Amino acid sequence: MILREPANAIDPRMRTYWTVQALIGTAAVGALVAAATATMAALDATTAAWLTGLLGGLGVVLLGALSLVAVRLGYRHFRYEVTEHGLYVARGRLWRRQQIVPHARLQTVDTTAGPLLRAFGLVAVEVSTASAAGGTSIPGLRPPVAADLVTELARRAELEEGT
Repeated sequence: MILREPANAIDPRMRTYWTVQALIGTAAVGALVAAATATMAALDATTAAWLTGLLGGLGVVLLGALSLVAVRLGYRHFRYEVTEHGLYVARGRLWRRQQIVPHARLQTVDTTAGPLLRAFGLVAVEVSTASAAGGTSIPGLRPPVAADLVTELARRAELEEGT
């Protein structure tokens, strides 16, 4: 068992990416609250409209604040490293998850990037195994770093498979 933290952090731009994602989600909830408030006002339910707007607005502000805190903690506590045992990934602050994916269990290693991730110049490395628990992923890597990681994992998987 490895008792130390993995050596590598994800790219710092991932904080901004997660912040934008959180703000998009918060804006969507805010739009729903505004629509509900407008609907109540259109139905002449003035008290209900005020309550919906006030409580919904407070909920949106709280959601936005919690999202920003979660982004900071999520970035600070996401680390990875390729060790002699396998790919070691540690994530989470409250619910800490430490995972080692043995090299011999690797089936595929892919890079993925949606439009927003590409806009930040980042990619994610997706690792799959034959395990029922699945594999793991490492978001927020610069393409050259991701390419090096994929190459290293493929090299180590082939070495262990041949022995």
